[in-house]
Amino acid sequence: MLLGLGIGASYLALAGFILIVGVGTAVLLPDEQVAWKRPVTKPPWRERLGALQDRNFLWVLISRLTVNIGNALGTALLLFFLLYGVGSPADSAEDDLLVLIVIYTIFVVAASLIAGSISDRTGKRTSIVIIAALVQALSAVMILISPTFLGTAIAAGVMGIGYGAYMAVSLALATDLLPRVEHHARDLGIVNVSASLGQLLGPLIGAGLVALVGGFWLLFLAAGILSVIGAVMTAAVRPTRVSPPPHPVGR
Repeated sequence: MLLGLGIGASYLALAGFILIVGVGTAVLLPDEQVAWKRPVTKPPWRERLGALQDRNFLWVLISRLTVNIGNALGTALLLFFLLYGVGSPADSAEDDLLVLIVIYTIFVVAASLIAGSISDRTGKRTSIVIIAALVQALSAVMILISPTFLGTAIAAGVMGIGYGAYMAVSLALATDLLPRVEHHARDLGIVNVSASLGQLLGPLIGAGLVALVGGFWLLFLAAGILSVIGAVMTAAVRPTRVSPPPHPVGR
């Protein structure tokens, strides 16, 4: 329960917090108008596909989907893993899960900021994304080798490093590949959907894998394999351009 509140009050408090932060951010952030000339006639259907026509952009989308499925496999069923894989007592399993969540979150935030800064300073995108996906895969291997609470706690930190760095820099990589400024919001929406869809599919796939073998080893093996596949997909990206400046307004 949140801050000692009941379940209903906790959800209301969380909803209020999200509302305040979301609205506050939207109101306070500057919203500069982009200068571009809207075409009089509709462009050809292929042009309306925007960044989806770009091979590199598609590789980034598929990679983000794959890595996010791998991440969800490694995180969504942690409570059940603690109960039936690690053997944590039922009365302390939720507290153990909270510890793992805190460790994971701290490393996600730190890795996002650090990896993003390094990427901006060096101009490297693809290599950092590949390394980050492989680091996430390493965390799954660590749990397979040491399915204990301590081993899982260390793996949670490693997974946080990999996932935080991956999400920050892969988003920057996708942004670099956006071809037309008038489609940026839509194309970035597709980028976000690829990640969200992975987080939705992961628990469903994970539950099936656990039921299939009656244990958790296949779950974490699949998480590691998918993370490696995502890294390989990113290696296929060959960015040759960055987003162009806005089209000038006709006079």
